[in-house]
Amino acid sequence: MALRFQTKARNLAALQGKLKSAKILPLVLTNLEDLEKNPAKILQEIKKLKATKLIIRSSSKAEDSTKNSNAGAFLSLANIHAHNEKELLNALFNVGHSMPSKKDEILIQPCLENIELCGVGFSVDKDNFAPYFCLQYDKSGSNSSITDGSAENALTYFHYRKSLKFKDEDTKRVIGLIKELEALFACHFLDVEFAFANYKGKRELFCLQVRPLVMEGKLNLFDSLPKEALDRFYKRFLSLQEPRPRVLGEKAIFGVMPDWNPAEIIGLRPKRLAFSLYKYIITDNIWAYQRDNYGYKDLRSHPLIHSFLGIPYVDVRLSFNSFVPKSLDENIAKKLVNYYLNALDLNHDLHDKIEFDIVFSCYDFNTPHKLKKLLKHGFNENELKRLEFSLLELTNRIINPNGLYLKDIKKAKKLNAIYEKLTRSKLSLLDKIYWLLEECKRYGTLPFAGVARAGFVAMQMLNSLVEIGFFTQKERAEFLNSLQTISKTLSLESEGLNSKTKPVFLKKFGHLRAGTYNILSPRYDENFNAYFELKKSEVKMKVKEKKFSLSVSKKAKFQKLLSEHGLSVEADAFFDFLKEAIEGREMVKFDFSKLLSQAIVFIGELGKYYGIAKEDMAHLDINVVLNLYSSLYSQSPKEQFLREIEHNKKEYELTKSIKLPSLLSNAEQIFSFFSAKLCPNFITQKSIVANTARENEEDLEGKIVLIYAADPGYDYLFTKKIAGFITCYGGANSHMAIRASELGLPAVIGVGELEFQKYLKASRLKIECESEQIFCL
Repeated sequence: MALRFQTKARNLAALQGKLKSAKILPLVLTNLEDLEKNPAKILQEIKKLKATKLIIRSSSKAEDSTKNSNAGAFLSLANIHAHNEKELLNALFNVGHSMPSKKDEILIQPCLENIELCGVGFSVDKDNFAPYFCLQYDKSGSNSSITDGSAENALTYFHYRKSLKFKDEDTKRVIGLIKELEALFACHFLDVEFAFANYKGKRELFCLQVRPLVMEGKLNLFDSLPKEALDRFYKRFLSLQEPRPRVLGEKAIFGVMPDWNPAEIIGLRPKRLAFSLYKYIITDNIWAYQRDNYGYKDLRSHPLIHSFLGIPYVDVRLSFNSFVPKSLDENIAKKLVNYYLNALDLNHDLHDKIEFDIVFSCYDFNTPHKLKKLLKHGFNENELKRLEFSLLELTNRIINPNGLYLKDIKKAKKLNAIYEKLTRSKLSLLDKIYWLLEECKRYGTLPFAGVARAGFVAMQMLNSLVEIGFFTQKERAEFLNSLQTISKTLSLESEGLNSKTKPVFLKKFGHLRAGTYNILSPRYDENFNAYFELKKSEVKMKVKEKKFSLSVSKKAKFQKLLSEHGLSVEADAFFDFLKEAIEGREMVKFDFSKLLSQAIVFIGELGKYYGIAKEDMAHLDINVVLNLYSSLYSQSPKEQFLREIEHNKKEYELTKSIKLPSLLSNAEQIFSFFSAKLCPNFITQKSIVANTARENEEDLEGKIVLIYAADPGYDYLFTKKIAGFITCYGGANSHMAIRASELGLPAVIGVGELEFQKYLKASRLKIECESEQIFCL
């Protein structure tokens, strides 16, 4: 007969003598009512524990149910001296008074000492019950670092429930414990606290707590991920390791952030329309044409991004190949690509920094020095010189005053006229969608990909001037502040928004939306109040134009520097390149997004024409729409759309349930993996837009609150009617993560210092938990 969930204390008591895979510490139960009547009797019972230090915990009936866990709501006190009666009684009464009823239990146990590993494990994903064991633990010796979010070196491990291969003996034993608890309680949805400790000369596993996960009102994806799907993925991953035409490198690695970083642009779990649009207008073909045009290895016909059960992964081997100058000897190129692959495989944390810390994609003022590290990896001086010359040749071609990037900027200037002509035409919705996207590719994303490459080269060269000491960080900042980007213009004009300036502002910027490819993300002109606040009176913005210039002597030194490096450009022309490439990158993106955004509007209207909601159109692959331009079938488009939408929705259930690492370098990771250290945890599947606030501000209602820690001390925030929160530190199993999950409150846990500082500067944010994205508005 299965055990019945009771209180925290009685769950542990019921397991004594029955649990085989782990030990339960001895315990004493009491309550405030009994404590007030006969404290001496309770003290006598506690003495039988024969402990030096005790942990005294709440065990209220208001905790640990399938409707509400109230985790951390009541007091728990550790390291209480067992032989100090005054301290002990004081602790007992304090814990008792923290609970709502005098009959609520107080749990007393010996403090577990000599802890080697301590953590929390879920039998499923706590937010959507996807079929993964989720363990988070650290080896600091603390018994609370995971639950209070203070662990700096926590390990997070995901293990597909039907997989029988384990990463190590510890994870195998913990999962064995969770499985036994599932059997004992006849429940698949458990939250278990555990620890390994040196106990009486032996390394033992302890079960410190078990409770049911809060299930009420939550999505349940427990049966949405069949093993057959992962088995097919496993086989496909292995087949992708084989060499491809014109692609160098001995192994394939896939990541969600390298190169055209889909995780940032469309999210980790984009719906089919957003994903297919991104592939169609950029990553299937356009990206490779741009690299080839700018002097890199020809990889046309190779799609950059693969959909692994709906999650977008960049083929990093392909990306590495695409940064090889086409003039480089193939033997050196092959050696270089393998070096890149090995460097990334040894440093997974660099997966979103490959162009900064791994790849040599252009020549800069520090390149001769940076290339020297290759001498430690099997390269010789001759190979370094040949690589250096290839990079220099390629870079000179890009920065040339008559460079291709200028032609691309000029080409993109046709976009506005094309936009006006197509939107005002009498073409059908279907035809308008087709031609908006086609022209978006030809005059938008193709030149954008080129100007973006020039913009990256510009930033790389600017940064290298700081690296070699020619510029200070302040001078670099002064140069960037002198630029007049479209983003800066938007920021300035939005500050002075009032009822009079709003129409002009929306005519210029109204097509923008937080999720560029997401039909469900409203444009500025569709939901203005979600993004901006109007000023009551006219605000005149005074903008001082900041000019950047070098002194005569410094310009002469710089001209000499250019000559020494073989960069065939004059000093003034070089800074013109930096300015035009960086400003141009933003402007071309702004212009092409106008056509894309309007195409998405028309897709919504097409859905409305057929009686299909936007929420459903979001699941339609753009190719199904575009195929109708030149193909007429007997079946009506509506029937085709609905059939595709139904199929893709089922696929999306699987996409939402799957867990994968940010960087896939080994087929075994498909079934189990340790996540990267800085991998934010998105709680719930909701989407919110709100102003930001720091936790110490008075007015928090309706705001996204930014907090550094994630311990129970922040529970007061839940009384402030906040819209959601973001923490700098904390893991998937931290206290605040659990509370947010229980309350259905959108939150992002553990974004890391760099991202947190960025969000602190934003006055308004959009959090999309389902696609795992944060937008600064």
